[in-house]
Formats: sequence, structure tokens, C-alpha cells
Amino acid sequence: KVLEVHVVKGMQHGRKITFPGEADEAPDTITGDIVFVLQLKEHPKFKRKGDDLFVEHTLSLTDALCGFQFVLTHLDNRQLLIKSMPGEIVKPGQFKAI
Repeated sequence: KVLEVHVVKGMQHGRKITFPGEADEAPDTITGDIVFVLQLKEHPKFKRKGDDLFVEHTLSLTDALCGFQFVLTHLDNRQLLIKSMPGEIVKPGQFKAI
């Protein structure tokens, strides 16, 4: 029998997906469950904190003071244009929510 595991975006590390009564059967025994445990795979660019994804990007002093824009390729290969508003100053360690 083939079991299909559906992993939804945002599922947490360690989450268990159980298929009750799908383990091997044997005479005079109760059939057990099959349990899949999700393991988070580290990504070189994106870091996960709870339900959020973080990307660290280094800006030059000129970009931080005068404005910046860059293209970020997301996990699903979408191209996102990240930019600051004119006159917006980016401080060290500052986060920008997208």
C-alpha cells in the first residue's frame, strides 16, 4: 500500500503525521500506526523562526542612508523586489517585514 503524506506550508519541525492502523499486520496482534515525523531542513539563505522566514541582507552605508533595492528569489522561485522608501534610513540590525 502507498501512503501519501501532505506537508502543508508552515508545518513545524517535529510535527507528527499519523496513519492509524496502517502498520504491518500479523495474526493475533493489533495493527499499529505509521507515524511520520517532520524534520526541518536548514536552508543556506532562509532561516525559520516560528511561522516566519528571515533573510539577512547586508547593505552598504550609502544604500542604508539613501535607499536601496534588490531582488530576492523566494523558495518557490518568485522574484520579489525589496526596496526602501525614499528618505527611509535603515539602522544597523533593523528588520523589514514583507
